[in-house]
Amino acid sequence: MRIARPCVQPPSRGFPSLWMLDGNRALTHFDTVLLCRLSQLPAPPVLVFIDADHDLLIDLPTRARDYTFQPADHPFLKAPDAPDGLVGGGAQALLNALLLKAMPAITHHVRLDHSRQALWGHSLAGLFVLHALYAGDGLFTDFATASPSLWWGQGALLGTPEEHFIAGGSHYPARIWIFLGGAERAGQIDPRSRERPDHTDLLTAIQGAPADAALHLARRLATLPGLAVRYREFPALHHAAMFHASLRAVLQHIVGLPSRGPRNRGL
Repeated sequence: MRIARPCVQPPSRGFPSLWMLDGNRALTHFDTVLLCRLSQLPAPPVLVFIDADHDLLIDLPTRARDYTFQPADHPFLKAPDAPDGLVGGGAQALLNALLLKAMPAITHHVRLDHSRQALWGHSLAGLFVLHALYAGDGLFTDFATASPSLWWGQGALLGTPEEHFIAGGSHYPARIWIFLGGAERAGQIDPRSRERPDHTDLLTAIQGAPADAALHLARRLATLPGLAVRYREFPALHHAAMFHASLRAVLQHIVGLPSRGPRNRGL
């Protein structure tokens, strides 16, 4: 985990914080110009980059292990030396580590605004963000899930976990952003994914949920009291391009960085 804190005195309520999964890759988004712009905000954020202990930008087996809420039969996402069987299911362990270890350690050194603590993730990490929302800990206040892998386990998150969350009735106040690429919603496959050796297995896996499942999830969650749900669609963007596009959107909508581009479709 890497942390970037503003070199200024904290606001009276503390710094807002943005917690980013796939932290090694997310870190490449923050150049000197962007960091300078963030530092000039009235309440500049503490940036938390979360990743496993490796130097890779993306490590699929590790992501499948740490970001998924239950094991599933997706062998193409296993590490080469992994035993036979299901893969994944480590999301709650990671969430516990963030809430019980990482967050207290950071607040020991930096004063945080507990009313502005955002969690962002893309793809499998977007699935983790939804798991964190459903877990109901109340420590994160803003959830941003980009192109979540709702196909995991044949769409398992759209079943019992969502039903239990909705049936819970009383939901703590939270703000939720769901981002999706227009090409994704249309069912178009990123041409670059066709170059992957596991292309066939990937295409089979993503049939586990409809291409527009994220849009319909946003509409269902929007009916729940206590939740402020926003859906934003990026025309023509495929899955991979949504990583940086959604991170830019989070900086705009949640952190408060002034926009430099056109608005896109929303609910």
